[in-house]
Amino acid sequence: MFPLGHLAFAYLCFIAYAALTRRHLPARWPLLPLAIGSQLPDVIDKPLAYYGVLSSGRSAGHSIVVAVLLIGLVSWGARKIQRRDPVHPWIAQLSAVTPAAFAIGYLSHLVGDSIGPLLAGNHSGLSFLFWPFLPGPQYSGDSVAPWVRLLEVYLQPHTHPELPLIAVGVFVFVSLRVWHALGSQSTGD
Repeated sequence: MFPLGHLAFAYLCFIAYAALTRRHLPARWPLLPLAIGSQLPDVIDKPLAYYGVLSSGRSAGHSIVVAVLLIGLVSWGARKIQRRDPVHPWIAQLSAVTPAAFAIGYLSHLVGDSIGPLLAGNHSGLSFLFWPFLPGPQYSGDSVAPWVRLLEVYLQPHTHPELPLIAVGVFVFVSLRVWHALGSQSTGD
């Protein structure tokens, strides 16, 4: 998946999480850790693979082991921030939702990258999930600078392979913002 596809998929997963757990719908601050989590595996792996530090563009950052460590670190940091006194209200709000939002963003990235190999029946293509115990699969795109690959895709947005997913994500986001705005207007009268 490409960055906007990962972001849209993470947002839709967070909406589902919020609906299933009866949490507030994500807006503003919770979207920041969600967005960071949805992009971080590629931010870690793609440049490092291009420069030869990692053997694959899906390895360390795409590993379940690294995901658990990073999610644990973010959860620990958020708890530490919540314990500090005095805490600004926006920091308290952000640190309260950060662990779940970050985890959903990060894990949705791994799921999004796993769908293709799963549907193709290519179970060896999922070895990246178990790095460093298994080597990450080799991709021909690892030898191309990640920013060049993105530029090629985003210069022709109508050919984006995840355009329907992005459109659904944007539609849901805009719909929820309008619904929220209309709801706050009706309660303010």
